[in-house]
Amino acid sequence: MGDLFAGISTELIVAAVAGVVCVAAIAFGARSMFGGRNDEVIQRLERTTQGMDLGPIDQKSPEKTLARIASILRPLARLAKPTQGEELSRINMSLVHAGYRNENAVEVYLGVKLLLTPIALLLVWQINAAREKPMEFPMNFCVALIIIAFAFFLPNIWLYNKTSKRKLAIEQPLPDAMDLLVTCVEAGLSLDSAMARVSQEMDLIAPILAQELKQTMFEIQAGVKRSDAFHRLSNRTGVADLKSLSAMIIQTELFGTSVSRALRVHSEGMRTKRMQKAEEKAAMVSVKMTVPLILLILPSLMAVVLGPAGLMIMNSMGGK
Repeated sequence: MGDLFAGISTELIVAAVAGVVCVAAIAFGARSMFGGRNDEVIQRLERTTQGMDLGPIDQKSPEKTLARIASILRPLARLAKPTQGEELSRINMSLVHAGYRNENAVEVYLGVKLLLTPIALLLVWQINAAREKPMEFPMNFCVALIIIAFAFFLPNIWLYNKTSKRKLAIEQPLPDAMDLLVTCVEAGLSLDSAMARVSQEMDLIAPILAQELKQTMFEIQAGVKRSDAFHRLSNRTGVADLKSLSAMIIQTELFGTSVSRALRVHSEGMRTKRMQKAEEKAAMVSVKMTVPLILLILPSLMAVVLGPAGLMIMNSMGGK
């Protein structure tokens, strides 16, 4: 081996290594220049089709994590589980409206709800012990009771906020989606094909609504009746406009009326309802401004107007 490399100079070895590095750098640069567009297109397609194919690979890890959390919180969930079936169904429906449809969602929600109570109690106890003058029996008991009640009902507030935001995210782009649906149906597409087209077009600007429409379309393709699929859509989202849409679809299939005309009437009714809600909120502004006007602005105005006169009266009475 020594005889093999004996006749090779050091400059030749350095030149060979430099040539290999140069070729590798040129190949990497060419890939970055000519392959960047392809990567950008692939990333855009992935963002566009995100949520359309819910395969087991993407949801395997979150489902396992949620199942582990549910197994840990299951004893606490059993303690907080309502005895009445209606209350449990209401909690399950609220979680579904918020977008949590896993079978372990109720157990995680109830477990976290009950777990926050001792955590809040320990925090109050530690904060009270760290103070220079700790609160004594009547005061510390009342404060602890208030904090525990707030911690127990904090998941309810969070769930209500999450549900309201999700319903608003569905309600806002719904009239635009209805207009696109009417246009597609009047152009000659079937209702199923129109829903597929609308869900594809609305995926970037309204992903939640597009996902719900895609799920409804997949259910229809799987063999579920169209009326049942739209009924499931309304129950799954809890949006009043989608409930009226499902009722309208059921009536059109029952009486054989024109789907495009019914969709156009429903779309116009939705826009009229939105305009009426905007007018109602605008009319309530003056009523809502009355409270800060009386409590904040009016006392300041009275102080500015009557303040100098009051000071003059006080000075004159003091002089006498």
